[in-house]
Amino acid sequence: MVLVDASLQPRTVWEFKAEVIILHHATTIRERYQAMVHCGIIRQCATVKHMSCELLRTGDKAVVTFRFAYHGEYLRPGAPLLFREGRTKGLGRVLEVVREDGPQ
Repeated sequence: MVLVDASLQPRTVWEFKAEVIILHHATTIRERYQAMVHCGIIRQCATVKHMSCELLRTGDKAVVTFRFAYHGEYLRPGAPLLFREGRTKGLGRVLEVVREDGPQ
């Protein structure tokens, strides 16, 4: 839940693109990988829908498209994020939100 001025026309999004770096992962990360995304007050599982490279390992950087698993969230470009799953950890920054009517 967020408190936003109505003049900003807030809308929730299911998908977003983020530039990420993998801090630790035992094997490789591919499309359809699921992790818990933490971004401000957001705590929700998200699936990797697309990546700018085929595989990600510890220390790799990429632009990744995530899709939330349960419901849309209010996100803004530039927001820092952390994703984790078990001992896997990654950091990133939201580049753009993907709306049903196109990128914003």
